[in-house]
Order: sequence, then C-alpha cells, then structure tokens
Amino acid sequence: MLKSLEIKNFRVLEDFRVSNLGRVNLIVGKNNSGKSSVLEALRIYAGNAQRELLEQIASDHDENYNIGKNEPIESDMHFPFEDFFAGRHFPQNEELAISIGEIVPSDDVLQIKHGFLIEEEYSIKDELGNIIERRNRLTQISKPSHEELSSEAISQALFVTRGNHSLHSIQLDKRRNSFFRNSPMKIFGTLPCSVIPTPFIPVDVLSNEWEKVSLTDHEEVIRQALQIIEPKFENLKFVSKDVILPKSPRRFAEVKMSDSPHLVPLNSLGDGMLRVLQILLKVNPAKGGFLLIDEFENGLHFSVQEKVWAMLFELAEKLDIQIFATTHSWDCIESFTNAARDNKDVEGVLFRVGRSAKKSNRGQVIATVFDEDALYNITQADVEVR
Repeated sequence: MLKSLEIKNFRVLEDFRVSNLGRVNLIVGKNNSGKSSVLEALRIYAGNAQRELLEQIASDHDENYNIGKNEPIESDMHFPFEDFFAGRHFPQNEELAISIGEIVPSDDVLQIKHGFLIEEEYSIKDELGNIIERRNRLTQISKPSHEELSSEAISQALFVTRGNHSLHSIQLDKRRNSFFRNSPMKIFGTLPCSVIPTPFIPVDVLSNEWEKVSLTDHEEVIRQALQIIEPKFENLKFVSKDVILPKSPRRFAEVKMSDSPHLVPLNSLGDGMLRVLQILLKVNPAKGGFLLIDEFENGLHFSVQEKVWAMLFELAEKLDIQIFATTHSWDCIESFTNAARDNKDVEGVLFRVGRSAKKSNRGQVIATVFDEDALYNITQADVEVR
C-alpha cells in the first residue's frame, strides 16, 4: 500500500506530491484540475506501463498511440504517448522522466523515459570463431544527430524502469514492442487494479465479473449493497438475449424483487443500482492492489452514499485494497467524512487537487491533504474544500 505519492512530468502533474495517503482516499478538485490524471498515473504504476495499458489510456482520450510501419518519420511528427508528458511533448533533456511512486527514496518508483533505439546486426560464432548465424538486436543509444535520426535503423522509444531495474522498452515509430535487455518483470510484477470510469461499465463486462463471484461469499456482499439502494431486492441473474444490432450487449440483468411476481430488468430500477453493482463487482479483482473510482457519486443519491462508503472501508481492509476515488460533490465529501470517522481502524484521507497560488512554482498543480479530524472540523464549519 502506498503511504505517500509523488508524480512528476505526467500530463498536468509536473511536480505533484501527496504527503500522506490512507487505505481509502478521496480526491477533490475543480474540473480539469488533474484528479483523473492522478488515477491514470496510478493505473500506469500498477500496470508497469505496459504498452497495451498505455494504448488503452490514450484511446480513452482520442490520443494517437500508433504509427504505421510504412509511414514516413518527420521531425515534427507527434509521436504515440507524447501527450502523456508534461506540455504534451517529449522533454529535450533525456533524464527528465515521468516518475510515479512514493515520496521517500524507494526501489519501487516507476519511471518512463524517452530515448532512442538502434537496430544492429551481430554474429553468433562457434567454438572455433566461425560465424554460424547473424542476428539483429536493439540497443539503447544517446540522442542521435539529425542525419542519424532519419535512418531506418534508429527508432524513438520509451524506456520503462522500476528503481534500478530495466523493465521494457516501447518502440514508438514501428508496430512492435520490444523488451529492453533481459526483462525482470517476473520479479516486479503488476499490481491488481480495478478501474470504475465515470460512464457505466458495459453489461457484458459486468456479467463476466458476476460469474466470477457467483456462489461465493462476495455474492452476499453484493446483495447487501444492492439492498442499500432497493430494500426489496432479493437476487440477480444475467440472461442471454438475441442480438439484433452488432454492438448491442449479448446479456442483460434481471432482478427478483420481494413485491413482484416476475423478474424485472435491472436497468428499470435506476442508475443507483447499476452503479453500486459495478463498484462491488470490481472490488474482488482489486484484492491486494488498487480500486480506482472516477466520480464516485455518479448515479448515487446523497442519502445512500455514506452506507456505500462504509461498506468500501470494510472491504478495503478485509481484502487489502487501497481505494482512490474522485469527486466534485460536497455531499460525497460529507458522506466520506462520516464513514471515515465511524471506521477508526481504516484510515481515510481526502486531498484537494488544484493550482498553486504561489508565483514561485508557476501555478503548478499541488495537493492539500486533510486527515479525518481536520476534514470533520471543516465539514462541520461548512468550509469549502472542493
């Protein structure tokens, strides 16, 4: 579990620090303040910046993440994942990297550096020194000259490290992902990480998650959570249906209600039921890692938010999950505060993300941390923290 967080040179987070984190963390701030960037940085940290993950994040923003094999490389070309770096361009200084990890010196800090690879030919020789095979390999080089840059043997790349260990490289101007040296990724494995976006998760995805928890103890936890929204709820099942349109879901959820003689569609019971279901279905896959929730209050009436928070505090401790959620809702802040104070054994921390008013740091995005007691005093005085 992260005790603190430092993010450097990632999107708007040029030099961002959170001095203290809890097991359950709520991130507040205005629109476009950097809240979602914190969640994305945590996803990248958990996933060791693997190319498939970076492509998924870039795609969510409609950002370019691929250059065709036969596409000519221009000096002013906008390269894949360049938008991830501060200022939306690769730094001139090769040592200036995206950095994600704890503030204290740690061997677990993830770094992403921009650099270059050259494709070289080398020979395999027998015991007598005779060449028996010629192969190609990729080697990291310092910044090439303008003339060298136009060579097909040189490609731009991102180099991913964890502490002092090289994990892998990602070629940016060819459709392939090569591993840099001998990847120790088996030693530094990825962390479990469940992401709950602001839009509702597709029903087909939810049905797959439901099958994983069906007939387990967690199924009863989900049932209790759904009863927070609808006390008459008894049970849930996903059923197949004929697909008419190519992109329409193949399954949908039906609910058994205590006051209804027949099953009713889950979608007919409101957004709150669907939101709670997707949150609780994503809890189990996050065991031992992160649960990231964008705009926690989406679809949830303020009257039920405290009960949902209380359940998440309990599950976070039980399943060893660290939760990070964003909000811009005062009701969500109050319900989080109440749940945190009622669960003394599980630390809850709120931090506000926003631009610094100081001229000395050029208005960088910074974090202001509120622990449970400070946050309670603020909410009692009705002081704005968003």
